[in-house]
Amino acid sequence: MEYNIQAGIAPKDIYPASLRLGGTNPQGDKISFTNYYMEWNGKPYFAICGEFHYSRYPETEWEAEIRKMKMSGINVLATYIFWNHHEETEGAFDWEGNRNLRQFVELCGHVGLHVILRIGPFCHGEVRNGGLPDWLFGRSFDVRSNDEGYLHYVRILVNEIGRQAKGLMFKDGGPVIGIQLENEFNAAAALWEMTAKQGDEYLRGGMGGEAGAEHMRLLKQYAVEAGMVTPIYTSTGWGDAPFLEDEVLPLYGGYAYTPWSVSEQHPDQQPTQEYLFMNYHDEQAETGEFHPPYARTKYPFACCEMGGGMQTWYLSRFQVEPESVIAMSLMKIAGGCNFVGYYMFHGGTNPVGQTGYLNESTTPRITYDFQAPIGEFGQVRASNHLLRPLHYFLHQFAERLAPMATVLPEGSADITPDDAHTLRYAVRTDGKSGFLFVNNYQDHVMMDTHEEVQFAVDLTGETLKFPQKTSLTIRPNASLMLPFNFALDGLNLVYATAQPVTAVASEEAITYFFAMPEGVDGEFKLAGQEIISVDTDAGTAAAEADGAYSVVIPHDRSAMIRIARNGAKEVRIYAMNAQDASALWVMNNDGHTRILFSETPLVQTAEGIEFFSTGQGSFTFREYRGQGQAAPRWSTAQTGCSISERQDEWFYSYDIEVPVKEIELTIRRIHDHKLAVQVPADLLKGVEEVLLKIDYTGNVGYAFSQGRLFHDHFYNGQPWEIGLSRFGHVVRGGEIILETTPLRKGIMTIVADAAMAIEKQFTGESTAVFHKVTAEPVYRVGLVSG
Repeated sequence: MEYNIQAGIAPKDIYPASLRLGGTNPQGDKISFTNYYMEWNGKPYFAICGEFHYSRYPETEWEAEIRKMKMSGINVLATYIFWNHHEETEGAFDWEGNRNLRQFVELCGHVGLHVILRIGPFCHGEVRNGGLPDWLFGRSFDVRSNDEGYLHYVRILVNEIGRQAKGLMFKDGGPVIGIQLENEFNAAAALWEMTAKQGDEYLRGGMGGEAGAEHMRLLKQYAVEAGMVTPIYTSTGWGDAPFLEDEVLPLYGGYAYTPWSVSEQHPDQQPTQEYLFMNYHDEQAETGEFHPPYARTKYPFACCEMGGGMQTWYLSRFQVEPESVIAMSLMKIAGGCNFVGYYMFHGGTNPVGQTGYLNESTTPRITYDFQAPIGEFGQVRASNHLLRPLHYFLHQFAERLAPMATVLPEGSADITPDDAHTLRYAVRTDGKSGFLFVNNYQDHVMMDTHEEVQFAVDLTGETLKFPQKTSLTIRPNASLMLPFNFALDGLNLVYATAQPVTAVASEEAITYFFAMPEGVDGEFKLAGQEIISVDTDAGTAAAEADGAYSVVIPHDRSAMIRIARNGAKEVRIYAMNAQDASALWVMNNDGHTRILFSETPLVQTAEGIEFFSTGQGSFTFREYRGQGQAAPRWSTAQTGCSISERQDEWFYSYDIEVPVKEIELTIRRIHDHKLAVQVPADLLKGVEEVLLKIDYTGNVGYAFSQGRLFHDHFYNGQPWEIGLSRFGHVVRGGEIILETTPLRKGIMTIVADAAMAIEKQFTGESTAVFHKVTAEPVYRVGLVSG
């Protein structure tokens, strides 16, 4: 079936924003804004922001995890500063250990990430009272108000944050480029956890109108007075949030999984609007819940809370599909978003406070894994592997994409979230070139398969129809971004059924890396001017009657396409199958780009690279040879670790062997629902981490050591994982008690003739059983290039 879209538009009207934001650092780097995107030194800059909460992670592991985020393509790290994590007792601020904000921000700068501080005072983040300390209640003032009594304490907090972050602002040469003021003001509240149970007694959610705007104005004033002068001030823009015109960049988001919409009366979540194409920069377009109090074309549409996952809530036990995260990113970008932000990008563990548990009762007491692209214990997840190629593309090609306008096909506004049959697509274009976005993912809906798909894109002066040589099938849960009239170092790629990812240049060639979607053959059509020959080491390459060249690469192969030209260096296209694309990592050394392929997650360090291998004592990685550098000589100083090298036409391949650690657990079954697990004293010797993997069926899982709860889990059908390295007292204690409460499917009734105390009786299926518990080592292997 042919799908048409009219994309022959004039280039988008882009001009300097009226936002009074921006700034310069001592090195001369400048941040500024147009009405459509952020700029770095006057050029389009695509911010890729990922949330990571320092106070929910051991400070000894911060640097490695920050490096994982950078390697994932994140260039801006956002973090909440939870008030009740720092001033649990009035007047006693704690900025030490896992709460050392200054050390965390300095590490971000050292690794090379910008930082946005979300300073509150209200933060939410599933923290008790939205992060407001318990002692703030029972006062004569209202929280989140303009009452001087409340503002007095807010000023103290902001001044404390300012002291901790002194000298770390962008203007001082530091990494902090932004401050978020409040959170969801006049849009959301939180439980008053002093007495409430789940769903009861919500705190004040703020206020609207001029009073709300005055509150935000005061918060910005306090931040500036505390020394937190940054190029960007932000606030969450959804709901009825008050708005400071031209002073604050409003940020938005979207979630595929919305546990706040689930209740006992309505246990099934309805499909969201997040996977319908919208034009967020069009005054007349249908944009769902996006109804800003300003002209849409006045500011960039930017996001801070796109669901990188979702924390399990007591009444909401879903498994976040990895495809939901990449589809969310592509939908926002297709709609004109040039600033994406994930909540969360990295999970964590809630600290236990002096007065009790610091998270709210909707969620587990301890875990805040969030099913994020990087998990609570540093696990690099499937969603990360899907996102990384997109992030690398945004780094490499932001200047091309950012100025392009969104175009939707006729009838797109009529599609509803529960429509599983209509193919969803859109374009970003300047009228001559651009990107076709296709989405076949919808939360809580099983989408149809679309076969024999062809697109007709009407541009200024021509109509492109593709693919022409292959049959395009759009599978359920697929989301694609396909280029047309894409410049390849002077050549024109007329279209491709593969996504551009990145490029590296050497004296002899420039190589472009493209990712073929799962099950989609890579079809590349190249305009023939200046081409001498085209060949490929897999698939077919043929000259067309119009002088163009067509290349088809089978989707289950990765292949190099070589294009020889008159008087210019060779152009190469490495067409990656989906598995190779998910294993791609991009490193930068002194301005030189290096391309590695590894199914084992890795990070770049000052000395070389480090791998984090879960359960595998041997693994392989490859480095692309056409990067213009001499063959790297990798070595390791780790005892017993060996490395060997192989070469082929395009890659250096390296085989790594690590001494394998065998971990034996002694498990005693007390009941089906309760186990005693003995861990050896040398459990952590010679490894980075040990992941306890627990396969069980139940309602809530609890892990105790010496009578103390140290981890928990709301059952959602996925294995429960616990990283033991941060729980030293558990390993020293030697014994872990695992217990689960019953998972019930049925009805609960009250016994009519029960004496005095209410007696409940359950009728139905009740399951509480541990099936299997294993321990899997994580090896950290450092390599030095010499």
